[in-house]
Amino acid sequence: MELKVLIVDDNDLIHFLHKEVLEASELSKNPVIFSNGKETLDYLNDTQESDDTFLVLLDLSMPVMNGFELLYHLSGLHNSRNIRIVVVSSSVDENDKKKAFEYTNTVDFIEKPLTVSDCLRLKQLPFVRNN
Repeated sequence: MELKVLIVDDNDLIHFLHKEVLEASELSKNPVIFSNGKETLDYLNDTQESDDTFLVLLDLSMPVMNGFELLYHLSGLHNSRNIRIVVVSSSVDENDKKKAFEYTNTVDFIEKPLTVSDCLRLKQLPFVRNN
């Protein structure tokens, strides 16, 4: 069982920054990067038989399939118990935060950009430590 970190954001600069922060904090050396929720959902559908744990760093505002749409679809996946969501968004709207936590897979809500201290805090979560 391995922890796989997914970066889901439509901004290439955020891909670069978050990848650097994940590596610097030693949370992930090889995060998998997606530009929208649909790509992420397809990937997770293809890995439903996996025993891996997935930590998804999810933006809310994206084309094709936004973060809330992905959260909805993830709740129906067979391996959803192995998927943990950290919303990483520029939104400061309390309603977005409340709505994100309505999904049981959501474990945190972080304002962009992700920082090394955010990652160090995430490393303390039980599903991350156990990998």
